[in-house]
Amino acid sequence: MNPHFSTSSITVGSGAAFVGALLVTFLTSPLTRAEADHSEAPYFLVEGEPGGDEGNAEAFPLKGTDVNATISGVIADVTVTQRYANTGSGPIEAVYVFPGSTRAAVYGMEVKVGDRVTKAKIHEREEAKEIYAKAKTEKKNAALLEQERPNVFQMKVANILPGDVVEVMLRYTEHLAPENTEYRFVFPGVVGPRYAGGSGERDAGGKWVANPHLTEGVAAPAGFAMTVQLNAGMPIQEVACDTHTVETRYSSKGSATVALANDPSAGDRDFILRYRLAGERVAGGWLVEKSGDAEGENFFLLTVQPPARVTSGEVVAREYVFIVDVSGSMAGFPLDTAKRLFRELAGELREGEKFNVLLFAGSSQILGRESLTANPENIAKACAFVEGANGGGGTELEAGLRRGYELPRTDGIARSMIVITDGFINAEADVLKLIRGRLDQSSVYAFGIGSSVNRYLIEGIARAGGGEEFVITEPSQSAAAAMKLRKLIDAPVLTGVSVSYEGFDAYDVEPASFGDVLGERPLVVFGKWRGELAGHVRVKGKRANGDAFEQVIPVKAEGTKNPALRSLWARCRIATLGDDRAFGGDQKETKQAITNLGLTYGLLTEFTSFVAVDETVRDFAEKEAKTVKQPLPLPQGVSNNAISGGGGKVHTTPEPGAPLMILIGVLTLLFARQRKSGGTGGCR
Repeated sequence: MNPHFSTSSITVGSGAAFVGALLVTFLTSPLTRAEADHSEAPYFLVEGEPGGDEGNAEAFPLKGTDVNATISGVIADVTVTQRYANTGSGPIEAVYVFPGSTRAAVYGMEVKVGDRVTKAKIHEREEAKEIYAKAKTEKKNAALLEQERPNVFQMKVANILPGDVVEVMLRYTEHLAPENTEYRFVFPGVVGPRYAGGSGERDAGGKWVANPHLTEGVAAPAGFAMTVQLNAGMPIQEVACDTHTVETRYSSKGSATVALANDPSAGDRDFILRYRLAGERVAGGWLVEKSGDAEGENFFLLTVQPPARVTSGEVVAREYVFIVDVSGSMAGFPLDTAKRLFRELAGELREGEKFNVLLFAGSSQILGRESLTANPENIAKACAFVEGANGGGGTELEAGLRRGYELPRTDGIARSMIVITDGFINAEADVLKLIRGRLDQSSVYAFGIGSSVNRYLIEGIARAGGGEEFVITEPSQSAAAAMKLRKLIDAPVLTGVSVSYEGFDAYDVEPASFGDVLGERPLVVFGKWRGELAGHVRVKGKRANGDAFEQVIPVKAEGTKNPALRSLWARCRIATLGDDRAFGGDQKETKQAITNLGLTYGLLTEFTSFVAVDETVRDFAEKEAKTVKQPLPLPQGVSNNAISGGGGKVHTTPEPGAPLMILIGVLTLLFARQRKSGGTGGCR
């Protein structure tokens, strides 16, 4: 949520009515668009304003998004077509903030205006901005694609004239790894409003956060279509989509086409397609891409299934600190789901284990000054504590985590922190850096709650904290998630994992090292090789019961044409470097390394952008096109409290200037007069 003020009942004697009126006027007065943009906070759409002062420009330039995904084996190749049109009376620049997969390697963009198609080029971010700005000034059609977060992108399309239809096609590839033999293809639907206040967060992030949102229950007018062509390479056992209504047609035992049914609100939540292969099999083993050039690079992808989980006979004493988000964006469905999840998690506590609960929003509350012993009485007390929470206030996750780390610890007991949140914050890097810096104090597990969670943050928390991430889109998933967490903590699949490459020259391997394998997910290795591809890979580790594990995987170079591996390897390396930056590594060095990878492999990154310029000069009388920010729907289940507490249409943080100083001055005078007249001046 992003309210920046809260009010209490204040007794100030005879001046109360005046102060109350002044507060109402000050706190509910809409700010100008310039102030809203400057504040870098999300706000509600004000009818008639998006297109400019005249109110006659196009308010919703995005008319539709068509997604066509082809899944071949374990690799998805996706084309996203965004259609922009101008039905207003003047030229516009359309700005659209949209989500993407955290694992997507965006490798191409084209822009089509009429019969003219322009292929975008990759440039360093600042250079791309300059190219776009110059084309915009010269009244040319241009498009700029920037990455704001690994899962948030911003598109700008310049000089769309009345009657124009502009199509922008993005292309990306993504690797799909199974979990417990189930594959998932996730296409994020909408970027939720990000909390932009609090300590340090205002500097964390970019003007993309200051984007208008539609109010609760209002669907975006833009259409949304999705088609997935699934070519599994093996017989398919099951295809399901719990988030949307789909139609599935099978063309063979191993191929199916999944199409999204007509749904006006389909774009307000993540599209999640699940499928299993017959016999619970997994498409593992080797994929390679051999360069046709002797000087070129060769790439491989190795998928290694972990061993079956075994039960450890050792019972380790544990302490759990549950950190639960009760901010405004969690109000309603998300918080109800979080409460149910907590009840399930509390039910998995063993007699005698230690636990505590911290509720956070703009501030935080704790269940006890010290952790409590898990018994029926204390668990009931904790459930009542969480049940009494109402969604409201900002999302100060970093402050909540710091307080959690500061709670007294019991010597000799391993601590795990369980974070439950939708992740709608703007300062992900600050949170991840904090967690990684205190990895010796606690492991951290993350539960993302809602229909469009911030997966970058949820996944990042798990990586930084040596834990695992979970995404809960429905309350019914809570029991299974709680049981899974218990199993993960009690008995990791493998610890002390090492991977060696024997008989061939492997280099630039990602990841370079492995943490503990907690869930039923395979080890996935991207790398390059020189010379002949022969020999084998040896994987070693220890099971939960202490037994040694070793697996030898012979090299198989069958089929040498998998061009997506080039982009996927680079995306994996970029993600590793991004984590280094987020966790406090060398900022300058990693920035340059990410930039070089983006330019070399033609990928969108934090520091490289795609820009396309149609050299045809457009004829219009206006000095420049009006900028229109495409309003976004609130994610399904998220209330108006995510932005302004459900009150005003526009709610942002004013800069500390004259209005605030006047208010402070008036309050000071009134309280001073109250003290002179003998009043308490206290709050009740």
